[in-house]
Amino acid sequence: MTAVEERPSETSDGATSSTLYTYDLAPTKREGRRWGAYNVFTLWANDVHSLGNYAFAIGLFALGLNVWGILAAFLLASVLLFLLLTLSGFMGHKTGVPFPVMSRIAFGIRGAKIPAAVRGVVAIAWFGIQTYLASAVLSALLIAMFPGLRDLDANSVLGQSTLGWITFLALWALQLLIVSYGMQMIRRYMAFAAPTTLITMCALAVWMFVRADWSISVSVDAPLVGGEMWLQILQAAALWVVIYGTFVLNFCDFTRSAKSRGSIIWGNVIGIPVNMIFFAVIVIVLSGAQFKLDGHVITSPTDIVRTIPNMFLLA
Repeated sequence: MTAVEERPSETSDGATSSTLYTYDLAPTKREGRRWGAYNVFTLWANDVHSLGNYAFAIGLFALGLNVWGILAAFLLASVLLFLLLTLSGFMGHKTGVPFPVMSRIAFGIRGAKIPAAVRGVVAIAWFGIQTYLASAVLSALLIAMFPGLRDLDANSVLGQSTLGWITFLALWALQLLIVSYGMQMIRRYMAFAAPTTLITMCALAVWMFVRADWSISVSVDAPLVGGEMWLQILQAAALWVVIYGTFVLNFCDFTRSAKSRGSIIWGNVIGIPVNMIFFAVIVIVLSGAQFKLDGHVITSPTDIVRTIPNMFLLA
């Protein structure tokens, strides 16, 4: 975030407090809000198409859900998330305040520090997981393009190879650099990264579909049926909603900068149900095509990246 500009506020005893009212916590002014529907959409496009989410969704295929079961799970979850996140977004747009301030309604001025701290711990853990998964993809790409780097990937230091640590720290530093410039830089970065990510994943799915002779396996050899299938669909939908549970709470961090309620609605329509179904289709194609080719279920798109035969396709 940008440097904090403190604006003292009066406490109950007449003293000033620089912790309850700062530049980042103050309500945003409506005339300065820049987030349109496209910016809300890019937020979801970047978040949904993450390697952690792909690993989760591919796991549904491995557990025995067929194509229609996976689509049903994501459709059910996305509709519920759309409703919850749109309502949450309206709160941010109306008040202009972030989650730490919004939580004071339920927890009080002092107690609001507890959910804020819990959210921070979860965010740190998830940041590390996503950075690790991204570093694995970057390492695979670098080895494919520069085979001489394979020697740096042969050892292990605290569970990571030398190349793995280099890529992890590089991505870690890059993300911190982007965040240090504040929300407007994040908005610009997401506006660029979202279409790039969608095009890349779509191209990977098309390549796998062609490689599998224009057809895929719709399930593993022993798919779930009947009551077991529907139970798995409901469990998968519930888990997907849980993944975005924290977002339901702190979506106001972003929508406090939204231009209008219409921006939130249309950004959520395209970014949640439409984008999540598109995500499910990508998962189905990648998983089904690879299973048809060799009878194995991939664990993430990284497994497919490692099989790309030439640098032209990698580029």
